Amino acid sequence: MLLVDSADQQAISHALQFPGVQGFTTNPALMARAAGVDVLSLDEYVGAARKLCKMSADIGAVRHLMIQTIGDADNALRQAAFYVDDLKSARDKKLWIKLAPTPLSLSCCPALTDMGCASLVTAVFTPAQAYVAMEAGADGVAVYLGRLMRLESDWEKKLESIAAIVKSAERTLLLASFADRHAVELGLRYSRDITAPPAVLNELLASSLSQEAIKAFDERVAWKR
Repeated sequence: MLLVDSADQQAISHALQFPGVQGFTTNPALMARAAGVDVLSLDEYVGAARKLCKMSADIGAVRHLMIQTIGDADNALRQAAFYVDDLKSARDKKLWIKLAPTPLSLSCCPALTDMGCASLVTAVFTPAQAYVAMEAGADGVAVYLGRLMRLESDWEKKLESIAAIVKSAERTLLLASFADRHAVELGLRYSRDITAPPAVLNELLASSLSQEAIKAFDERVAWKR
C-alpha cells in the first residue's frame, strides 16, 4: 500500500496520478498547513476532514483514506460517524481512523470495527505500544520512521520487534515521516505499507543508472527517417 501524506486536495489529486498510489493519510498538522493556519478549531478540523471524505467518495483512485480523530473516545467515535456518513455512497473505500496510543483511544477499536472502519494506532515508537495496540484490536500501527531514526540509536531493533509483533497478528504496519527516498528504501526492509509526502513520492522512480540505460536504449532507435 502506497499512500501520499497530505491534506491538500490539489496535492492529493496530483499524487493519485503517480503509479501505485492508493490514497492518502492526514494528521492535524497537515490539516492546519493545508488551511494555511497554525491552529484549527475542532469544528474547523472536522469540517476539513469531511471535505476530504466527500472528495474521496467521488474519486475512484482513492481506495484508502486515513484520518486522525481528536479528543476523547466519545469525540473520536462521533467524528468517525461523520466520516462514515460522508463515504456511504462509495462502497469501495477503506476508511482508517487514526488513534493515539492511549488507553482511551484504544478503547474505541471495537466500536470502530462495528462501524465498518479500520483503526490505525499512530505515533507508535515502541514494541510495547505495538503489542497493546494489537491486543486492543487495532487493524494496524503507524511508525514515524524518520523521527525514530533521528532520535533512537537502536531504531533498527525496535522497528524489527514492532514489525514482528504486527506480522504475527496479521495486521498492517504503516511507515511514515520520510525525508527522502533513502529513508523509504530502509523502511521497505520492514514493511511494504508506506506513506510519503509528495516530494518524496516523486523521488521513488529516480535513478541515474536507469536514466543512463534508457538513454542507451533510445540511442538505438532512429526516431526520424
